[in-house]
Amino acid sequence: MRISTAWAQQLSVNAMGKQQTELAKIQQQISSGLKVSTPAEDPAAAVRVLDLDKTIAKTEQHQSNISTARGRLNLEESALETANNIMFRAKDLTIQAISSATLNDSDRLSIKFEVDQLIEQLAGVANTQNANGEFIFSGDLSTVPAFTKQAATGEYVYQGGTQQRVLQIGSSRQVADSDLGATVFDNITSSSPAADENGKRSIFSTLKALSDGLGASLNPASGEITGDRFLRYGLDYSTAPATFDLTADGGAPIPINLSGQAFTGVEDLAAEINNQLAAAAAPAPATMQARSNGNRIEFASIATGAASNIQINNTSGTFLTDAGFTEGQNQAGVAAQSYQSQMTSVLGDLDAALGRFLETRTSVGARMNALDNQESQNEKFVLDTTTTLSETQDLDYADAISKFQLQSIALQAGQQAFAQVNKLSLFNYL
Repeated sequence: MRISTAWAQQLSVNAMGKQQTELAKIQQQISSGLKVSTPAEDPAAAVRVLDLDKTIAKTEQHQSNISTARGRLNLEESALETANNIMFRAKDLTIQAISSATLNDSDRLSIKFEVDQLIEQLAGVANTQNANGEFIFSGDLSTVPAFTKQAATGEYVYQGGTQQRVLQIGSSRQVADSDLGATVFDNITSSSPAADENGKRSIFSTLKALSDGLGASLNPASGEITGDRFLRYGLDYSTAPATFDLTADGGAPIPINLSGQAFTGVEDLAAEINNQLAAAAAPAPATMQARSNGNRIEFASIATGAASNIQINNTSGTFLTDAGFTEGQNQAGVAAQSYQSQMTSVLGDLDAALGRFLETRTSVGARMNALDNQESQNEKFVLDTTTTLSETQDLDYADAISKFQLQSIALQAGQQAFAQVNKLSLFNYL
């Protein structure tokens, strides 16, 4: 077999080219500090690096969520402390109003004015916003004020969301970063006759009763029923039947027909029902009315006192369940309380509210501890994962430099050998 001079030279050139490629690869590793520069060099290692990078990024996001949740919970704790102080002051004023036999009308009005300021102050606390302008007690509707003043009754009603906002703080762990205003300031168990059909009352209703009593406004309450479903986005009956009856004070049932209509919100819905109630009673005044109570629909009789009553019954469709009523649901009004009994019921409800604040603050503290513990776990996890990532992708510089020097020497030797062999020719010996 004969080997041509060109082939022999090409073999040498190919060998040097391969050595140069290996040398360039090592140079790239040294300059980048990475074992694997491209996935093609080691697909398994490249996939492992991507997985570890993704895991670290996710955990760092969990750490960021912990910081966000801690800030909101700190703000909530501060707001609850302020609300707690307001309740204690209201309790002091209530005790003063009950126990002092020397108070005259002017004294009671002075206390009433302070109570009215406490109500406004508490409303401000309930609508606390963070640095991003989010209402911390509005849950998943954080851009909406938690409580607004109802024009019909003068009371503050909840209009925030129905779900707590939660943040992911671990791979399988979430924490609520605030509490719903409906849980903290509303739906407090009450011993007052003025409580709703579920025996609940809001803190604002309690303070308003205190203010009314001090102002000698001991008025009877009308019968009213409130749905428990969130209707912020309205109801759509454009293609479905929806009829029901409302009955007030033992009178004839008045049919309400919402079939074929769509409502964008509670105010829109209440307006349509009130139009039908007025038309049914004409030319006499309507005996009942619909109104919004936050994001819920509420029906009330116009008359006041213990003889007042309102009831709802389904005729067709799903309005009752859609709005959160039950078949035959009814509620009677409440006769006017005496000054002493109203103040006594207010005092009991204030104690219940203070108990609710204590429960909520305890829950906030527990979540703060959970954030601290999870943060420590996440820090250790990131450290361990970063170590694994380093072992997978970081270059051993001592080993790489040794290989670089060895490869350089091999390339130089190959180049020198090629130069010498290239000089060999039979013509040199002729």
